[in-house]
Amino acid sequence: MKRARYSVWGLRWPFGVCLLGSLASTAWVAAEPEKPAWVVRELSQQSPARVRITGGWFVLGSDEAELERARALCRQTKACDEAQLAAETPARRVFVRSFEIDRVEVSNAAYDRCVSAGRCLPSRAQRVRSELPVVQVSWREAREYCRFMNGELPTEAQWEYAAHGDSQRSFPWGDTWSPELTRSELQNVDAQAKGKSFFGLLNLAGNVAELVLDRYVAPYSSTTPRVDPVQLEAGDLRVLRGGSFRSQAAALRTRARAAIAEQEARTDVGFRCAYATGRAGP
Repeated sequence: MKRARYSVWGLRWPFGVCLLGSLASTAWVAAEPEKPAWVVRELSQQSPARVRITGGWFVLGSDEAELERARALCRQTKACDEAQLAAETPARRVFVRSFEIDRVEVSNAAYDRCVSAGRCLPSRAQRVRSELPVVQVSWREAREYCRFMNGELPTEAQWEYAAHGDSQRSFPWGDTWSPELTRSELQNVDAQAKGKSFFGLLNLAGNVAELVLDRYVAPYSSTTPRVDPVQLEAGDLRVLRGGSFRSQAAALRTRARAAIAEQEARTDVGFRCAYATGRAGP
């Protein structure tokens, strides 16, 4: 299968180059708003399938208050992992430009259209319902689907911003853990509407853990730019976000991070795609 050179939002770069550093020029940043430009935080969609996220500043990662909330949840389940919590630090204020993102995780039905077009390899899962999220695909296979849709896997910063915006909420739906908003089994991609995120996305906590573009570096690297940060250098692992139906409460928080090998395909890992503003699918 022929693959394009490494690219984000249509810009083609050699692998290993920090793609978006040039966007952080003083003139460009000065033209952006200091705060997100919305008045009422309601869902604004380019299409029924995608949510438009208005760009803005937010705090990426966990501060000490959020870490304490996570530890409290960990103590309830006796599953605390200080090394995993340390991976969420240091908290840093960053800016993401406006983008669009899938409202729901990519379903088997959607993925099969890419397979039928000859662009995607079939999922390794057997006998699956069409509206369940596609699983058993690797990071590269997920990325190929997003490119087929004229999109890209979301960066880690885009994913987190879509989950909690500039708020301090610990979960997509708010500050308090609500076990009824997740299930211990795989559900349809449009399930759990009451657990929608800050911007109206579904299943950002639980269902399947979601692949994102970045390589996994923990704690966060200090070398990524403050504008549209993305980690593309170093390491053999990719980042997972959102936790899955198998995860404990602390791992379902909007700032929780996990790692997966690039070639690994799991039964509780899926993805959704992000799109540069104004770009359409095939």
